Amino acid sequence: MTRFELPPVCGLPVDRVAAMRRQLAAEIARRPRRKPILIAASAAVAAAAATAGGYAYVQHPAPVTDKSEARCYTVASLSDGAESFTFVAEAAVAGQSGPGPSQVDNALSVCAGFWRQGILRPGPDGARGAPDPGRDHPVPPLVACVLPDGTAAVFPGTTLTCAALGLPNAAG
Repeated sequence: MTRFELPPVCGLPVDRVAAMRRQLAAEIARRPRRKPILIAASAAVAAAAATAGGYAYVQHPAPVTDKSEARCYTVASLSDGAESFTFVAEAAVAGQSGPGPSQVDNALSVCAGFWRQGILRPGPDGARGAPDPGRDHPVPPLVACVLPDGTAAVFPGTTLTCAALGLPNAAG
């Protein structure tokens, strides 16, 4: 049977170790530093991608194509439990149809009037239908969105509400 034995480890002379360190330091110092350029380029690409992604995510306003009616919601939801109060736009805006004031502005003002009169109240069952003429009720911030069928829908909330519901903000 053959046995292999490694020779004992020999240390390098001190001057040789010092020479290797100097050579390694000189090589590192000689190489160009590319990290700042790489970091700046990566940041620029990331910023461009974030801007493009943000532009694609933010929904752009869309026109209301069904001007015959609008819906006032009491909660910012399109689920089955969300109740809406639908009104015929021409009747609600005193016979204004066709060219004239924006239907979106009219829908917002009419829905605000329903809130003020107490016909609409916060919550999923907030479409009461009976006005409370004794006092002015609080009106939450309202935003007009466009439903897939082109109808104006007014929700309590901000312009971010439409995006959260997957609907475009109403243009106009």
